[in-house]
Amino acid sequence: MTRTAEILIMGAIIGVIGLVSGYAVLSARSHTRDVTRLANVRELQMALEMYFQNHSSYPVAAEAIPLGQALTACLSAEGFAAPCSSNGPTPYLSVVTIPPSAGLRELVACGGTNDVYCYSGTADSYRIQFELESGNSLLGVAKGLDCVSEDGFTAGACATL
Repeated sequence: MTRTAEILIMGAIIGVIGLVSGYAVLSARSHTRDVTRLANVRELQMALEMYFQNHSSYPVAAEAIPLGQALTACLSAEGFAAPCSSNGPTPYLSVVTIPPSAGLRELVACGGTNDVYCYSGTADSYRIQFELESGNSLLGVAKGLDCVSEDGFTAGACATL
């Protein structure tokens, strides 16, 4: 083999390793963002269940509202509201986080805002629509639109209340 062929082979091997490494890093970042989204939704779900235990109902929202925005930054006894007052009752969730928007395809929108958690609820039930970059078979969620309710996670768009 000539010296030039050896250099070309080494260059090809380094290129393949670089491509595989790049894909692994992008996949790990996507997975981390999805884990964050799922943790945020699970935190919302637990706060809503605590709210239900104290009030015997969920916060009512006939129209889907974007969670984590300026007007829905807190879950307190009054439901989702602006930032919690420091001298008010202890909130169920003092900060409603905004999902990482990187990697999303803007499938979830409510209140004029894309890439959010959209909440709608009646006294007896609630739905939170959210989006994932990849599925999770253990939780029963898929890439794209997913829903969480008082009954748990489901793949696909939320059913209407």
